[in-house]
Amino acid sequence: MDAMKPLADLNLEWLRVFQRVAQTGAMTAAARSLCITQPAVSHAVAQLEDRLGMRLFDRSTKRISLTPEGELLFGITSRMFKVLESGTRELRWFLDERSTVLRIGCPFLILHKFLTPFLSAFHQNHGNVKIQLEIENRMEPMLDLVREDKVDLLFLATPRPGPVDEGLEHCQVGAYRYGFVASRAHYGRLQGRRLTLEDINRHPIIILRPGNNTRDWLERAFADAGLKLNVQVETKTMAETDEFVRAGFGIGAVMLDVPEKAAEPGGDVFEVKTRKTVPQGRYLAVYRKGTLLTAAAREFLAGVRRGIAP
Repeated sequence: MDAMKPLADLNLEWLRVFQRVAQTGAMTAAARSLCITQPAVSHAVAQLEDRLGMRLFDRSTKRISLTPEGELLFGITSRMFKVLESGTRELRWFLDERSTVLRIGCPFLILHKFLTPFLSAFHQNHGNVKIQLEIENRMEPMLDLVREDKVDLLFLATPRPGPVDEGLEHCQVGAYRYGFVASRAHYGRLQGRRLTLEDINRHPIIILRPGNNTRDWLERAFADAGLKLNVQVETKTMAETDEFVRAGFGIGAVMLDVPEKAAEPGGDVFEVKTRKTVPQGRYLAVYRKGTLLTAAAREFLAGVRRGIAP
């Protein structure tokens, strides 16, 4: 075999054939998959081995297997074709923006609390764009949606400063604060007063189950005050929390708007004010570093950042 040639100088089709043989474990299966003849597959592999100066497959058994050199090249070509697939997708967005898709990931809470008006406004202006939603409530699986290119944009809420992941980009698109709400019919006596955390803890508390930012932050805040959170009802979503609050089961721990919205006159639910200032959290849009956002994603993100929603 000759001295190894640079990978950049190799025939892309040879690498594609090698990739498929490595995946299927057989020349015949690879040929069938690529819609070419088996001799053409054998020739491409032989040419590749000759140019690289190394054996890529062990052919001593019925099912061919990769040599150590082949394993290394397979990892390289897998990454390479993934980049090419991503590049193809990006080019298609620019070539035909009329038939496009907006892929959004978020927890149900953000969809319910923040994102729905923006999606509605975007749909009104871009009815030709198909919107795909991925709902995930756990932080790491949420971030995986971006890392694995399953969504264009991920929207999440966090009380922490700084990046959510060093390998991802983000921008702030809004703010929120933690607070408490109660049913006017059952807890109207608390309206207009400013309570300490100890005062609030004398009442049953309705809160999301462990593993989310709201629960984590409030447990720390109460612990700092020497209190154990008086949880009486645990919920899966803020919508459930709202239902239990309206039914009078207790005081609900929720996320509230920033800036603060005026309470509805005569509404069923009111905010239970606290003496202690509650820190704000951030709504973030998260996306992959070094990846050009699709036209639809850029337009949607721009609208969210400008606050364009009904």
